Amino acid sequence: MMVERVRRFQVPEARPRADCGPLLTVIIVNYNGWSDVLRLVEGLAATTEVATGVCEIVVVDNSSQGPIPVELALPRPGLRLIVRDDNGGFAVGVNAGWRAARSRWLLVLNPDVEVPEGALAQVVARVERYEADPDTAPGVIGFGLRNPDGSRQPSVGTFPSLSRTVREQLIPRSRRKYQPGWRIRPGSVAWVTGACMLVNSRLLDVLGGMDEDFFLYHEEVALCRSAHGLGWRVDYDPSVEVVHLRPLQNRAISPKMRVITRHSKLLYFRKYLSGWEFLGLSWIISVEAVVRGAWSRMWRRAEDVRAWQTIGEVARAFRAGREPRGRNVLRLADAPDGRRGISPTVRAGKPKPRRARAARPLEPRKDGP
Repeated sequence: MMVERVRRFQVPEARPRADCGPLLTVIIVNYNGWSDVLRLVEGLAATTEVATGVCEIVVVDNSSQGPIPVELALPRPGLRLIVRDDNGGFAVGVNAGWRAARSRWLLVLNPDVEVPEGALAQVVARVERYEADPDTAPGVIGFGLRNPDGSRQPSVGTFPSLSRTVREQLIPRSRRKYQPGWRIRPGSVAWVTGACMLVNSRLLDVLGGMDEDFFLYHEEVALCRSAHGLGWRVDYDPSVEVVHLRPLQNRAISPKMRVITRHSKLLYFRKYLSGWEFLGLSWIISVEAVVRGAWSRMWRRAEDVRAWQTIGEVARAFRAGREPRGRNVLRLADAPDGRRGISPTVRAGKPKPRRARAARPLEPRKDGP
């Protein structure tokens, strides 16, 4: 197993898969979830696909706190560990895995996913079918998700709009972002969740990677929208299923995560929707920040008050054209004062997705693997 440290990314040259190399690369992006990563890696490593070299595993750590588990630090066939110097977000992590991958197909998995026996073999079978006719292969494929109790977990959505966003406020948060199951059929869809998605690296070659302006959430929606715009299909295949243990929509949202999710929504609207829809959303979020901030202040929830102050500041920054991008939103969400540190940089017009940036391997840590 190779451990390397990574700072930045660049658009890689397209490279053909070696005949003796893996057919599939599993990419796992981690931040403070080593126990989940270890469980997932151990399960994948026990499969025939990994043992025979048909599939490789790339774990990208976004500067987690605490030591790397010994089981992951020790050299083992089919596993590569990349340790970043900072938490650049999900898209940055996927891009690091994409650059390290030796295959043309990337299976992106959240750490809190369980892959049932036989599921990896099913994915490999689909990759073999796609490689038999690569010109007709889709750009992104989403698979079925199950909750721990066996019930179906939503994983497919329609593209956001202002009217849809307003209507969604009347729907329970657990179902707000996704289409109801009875409306979804296998085949072409708008977008699929990034918790378990198969990505054609040829698409990433064209795009220059996932959009690193998104720190967390909506980056997979942006990826699928860009794929559609370039003529690639986005497919949903529920015949392959994994278990997703802790999806965001089933968890209570922390104040910091509330800042990040509002930022991602605003950024998506800024990049892909009309000016009036973006402005409408930004003012809705500004009003929400004032009302809910006042409510939090009345109940003396200081952390919530700071979060809503930050959200209001972020919405104003978007309207002024100086919105934070990438990991800068994490710095704002972590700040003790909600009104500090938004860059004065002004972006005119509708910004294009930022391409993956330069990468260079560094020496392994002297105090670790």
